[in-house]
Amino acid sequence: CNCRCFGICVKMNCSQKKNEVLSNPILTPVHGTLEVVMNQNVSLSCHSDSGSPPIKYTLFKYSQKVSTLNRIDLMPALFNLTINSASDVGEYKCKAENKIYGRRYSRSLNFTLEEPLSKPALSSPTSQAKKGQNATLSCLSEKGSLPITYTFFKDKRRISQLVKMQKEAAVTFVLINTSSDLGTYKCRAENSFRNSTKYSNSFNFTLESCNSQPRIIFLGLILLAFVIGFALAIRFFIIPSCKAGKLFEYLFHFPYMLIYVLSTFKCANMLQVELHSWYFRILSTLLLTSISSETFTRQDF
Repeated sequence: CNCRCFGICVKMNCSQKKNEVLSNPILTPVHGTLEVVMNQNVSLSCHSDSGSPPIKYTLFKYSQKVSTLNRIDLMPALFNLTINSASDVGEYKCKAENKIYGRRYSRSLNFTLEEPLSKPALSSPTSQAKKGQNATLSCLSEKGSLPITYTFFKDKRRISQLVKMQKEAAVTFVLINTSSDLGTYKCRAENSFRNSTKYSNSFNFTLESCNSQPRIIFLGLILLAFVIGFALAIRFFIIPSCKAGKLFEYLFHFPYMLIYVLSTFKCANMLQVELHSWYFRILSTLLLTSISSETFTRQDF
């Protein structure tokens, strides 16, 4: 202090002039980046450009004290951290204080955790698909920094747009029309982590077949044969010919009841078509036989 001191009051003024106002500290990463990976060591610098030492620096994470350093010079305080888990990536602030001007706080900063992706899993609610069905495929990486971008492929050909997801699985739909639509399917996952692109295992659908239903078809045909045989017996031995037409009218509606019952079975569409076809073939034969028999009877009279 270049002043003339003639008394105590003047000396006090000279002492105050030496004390600088404490500025708000600046919190910065030493290596210049806020993108970190698991188990990485990072350093944070906290520094007030002006202020009379000694200065006490304190680092906080979410208002919780992490560490404290005292500087007797104007050099920055360095805080060393290790990113051990996702909870270590949060909002950090630092506080600077001295005995003259109290305390000042820095702006907050946040680290971004970059985690490599785990291998994505490609799955579907069912591996069997019917012809004409829209099958569902989902792709999910359980680990990796977000967001994650997913892409679906079939035989190395992309079949979907890029889909960015947070924590949910990416979903696409595949129309199964021919055997070539059954596979091979894969999905790709990628995020901001360098060289982190991962592919899933391949997935193939199988076309749902009705080979497991021969017993149902056999029972259905036996039922049809029984009904037709019963109708023939009634036609020729019980009911007079004048009432036979009414019987055929009832028989005409019988297959619809049978189809309704069979609709609960697997491969019901194929069963319905086949049994319906067989039923009307036999019914047509029965009608022709009835007409021929009636014509022959009239000629006898």
